Amino acid sequence: MPTTTNYSIVLPTVGSSKNTWGSELNDAFQSLETEVYNVDTTLGDVSDSATPSLAYNLAQASTNASTALTNSQTALSVANKQVNTTLTTLTSRVSALETLVGDVGTTGSVADDARSAKTTAQNAYTAATT
Repeated sequence: MPTTTNYSIVLPTVGSSKNTWGSELNDAFQSLETEVYNVDTTLGDVSDSATPSLAYNLAQASTNASTALTNSQTALSVANKQVNTTLTTLTSRVSALETLVGDVGTTGSVADDARSAKTTAQNAYTAATT
């Protein structure tokens, strides 16, 4: 007699189960129904939060994963905004500092005055130590 691969359910033999095929099919359907029922019982109902069932736990895990994904995307968006704001502020302050200090070659700029003061100090030090 042939059987199914996974559950070994007996199947009628074509051309040979002349007087037994009805019983073999009924038994096969009963075995199939039992296997499906076992799976259904193991999974349980999605709305069964009292036990809780495996199906309920899987549904909750899916919901929690979706919420975590949304939260992480929100956190990433907030972090990007904070970084962009900080970079914009920093760039603005550096530009203001450049404007305030000026170029070394520009007479009267802070940078040029600092260069001149350094040179004067070096000359004074050299004069004092010789």
